[in-house]
Amino acid sequence: MSEYPFLKIHSCSSTVTNADYVDINYTAADFFNIPTITVTIDTNINAYTSSITKTTARINFSTKYTGTVKYTAISTK
Repeated sequence: MSEYPFLKIHSCSSTVTNADYVDINYTAADFFNIPTITVTIDTNINAYTSSITKTTARINFSTKYTGTVKYTAISTK
């Protein structure tokens, strides 16, 4: 029988003002591996991740962004 848990999820949000990017930190999640990250914002601009590690990542915007950034990071064994 495999060890549990085999999946860890961390969800959070950040409010930014006139930002090109936001650095996120999910150290408390204690992920098994580098996570997959999904990003949701409330306007019609592109958001993408870069510099992803087991504890941090950067969310980049295609233009200056003001609003709330919601993200979910998921790691599996």
